[in-house]
Amino acid sequence: MELQNKILEQHGVFQRFFDYHPDGIILMDMNGQMVDANAAVLNIFGYTKEELLEIPLKQLMNGTADNSRQRLAIPHKQGQLLYVNLTVIPLMSEGKEVGKMLTFEDITQSLKQNRGLLNIQEMFTLISEKSQNIISSFSSDGMFTYISPTVTALLGYTPEEVIGQPQINFNHPDDFARLLDTQNTYHIDKDTVRFTGRVLHKNGEYRWYETTVEVIRDESGNILQKIGVGRDVTERKEAEELISHLAYHDSVTELPNRRLFKQKVQELLDDSKQQVHGLMLIDLDGFKFVNDNFGHEIGDQLLIEVANRLSAAIGNKGLVARWGGDEFTVICANIENKANLQLLMENIKRAISAPFIIEGKQLKIGASIGLSISIVDGDSVELLIKKADAEMYRAKNQLK
Repeated sequence: MELQNKILEQHGVFQRFFDYHPDGIILMDMNGQMVDANAAVLNIFGYTKEELLEIPLKQLMNGTADNSRQRLAIPHKQGQLLYVNLTVIPLMSEGKEVGKMLTFEDITQSLKQNRGLLNIQEMFTLISEKSQNIISSFSSDGMFTYISPTVTALLGYTPEEVIGQPQINFNHPDDFARLLDTQNTYHIDKDTVRFTGRVLHKNGEYRWYETTVEVIRDESGNILQKIGVGRDVTERKEAEELISHLAYHDSVTELPNRRLFKQKVQELLDDSKQQVHGLMLIDLDGFKFVNDNFGHEIGDQLLIEVANRLSAAIGNKGLVARWGGDEFTVICANIENKANLQLLMENIKRAISAPFIIEGKQLKIGASIGLSISIVDGDSVELLIKKADAEMYRAKNQLK
């Protein structure tokens, strides 16, 4: 005890311990800020002292400095992963904690020389903790046997809430059929499969994930395990859906545009050649006057209101689209008789002719409608539109 006291009382003993210790040492204050680093830790990670002290500690260690002792994978300044044993020691003064001392034992070389020191699961965990993706393993019957801790930050679950659960519990019901088809490909000697689907977040929302699955088989080809790496592609999917929506929908009314309408009508004609379908081309009478006298903003709002009235009038009887300008189109599938279409046309005219109130202005317009019937007037979109266009102009001329 006397020898211990004499050593500790020597001036600079802690400083020499700090400077010459073979393990890396970082001193941290109570605010979690690094305040000093010894030469060994600078040598381990490749930074100068100034560079290291500028890095937030949580960034350096990916937020993992809470346990008193743990094994971590920490990137070197040049990017390669280093494996260290971290020990966190409280620093006390007059009975109060004033900071922490973190020691780093570099075990990278020993792990390379003796891989038996680190089993596969430990290595897998070290890698998965550093990934920005979700790394998982599941059995041949689809039960999770491992999931990386990143699942908490990305999907809200703890690993314990996922491991042991069926994979399908976390997928969107509308994706089950596609998921099953993908799983079936595992059994035809396909060892790498990619699946994009919706995954349930703990908050109840769904996120789009693209998951690459690698199948591990035994010598007989039987599936032992599947390893998955999933990345969140929600923003990409939303951007793709927006682009697709803009390509096939009118930017003002949100109705299907000419391209989508023609595509849907052609599909209908191809799939049910023996059925009778009715196509309407609707032109707004008086819209140009509103647009010219009240401006395009009022004109666009009027088009939106017309689209709403048309959609309400048609309901589930057909598809409404904006053909362009002040023209709209409607396709009604599998009609029983022309009289029903005539009745629907009258309902549309009444709906459009009722006054619109937009920004305090009362606006009145009308509608001229041309009708064509499949089989009778043509068997293609072009022929039906041509016939409906001629009928529409005949109706418009009758108003003059």
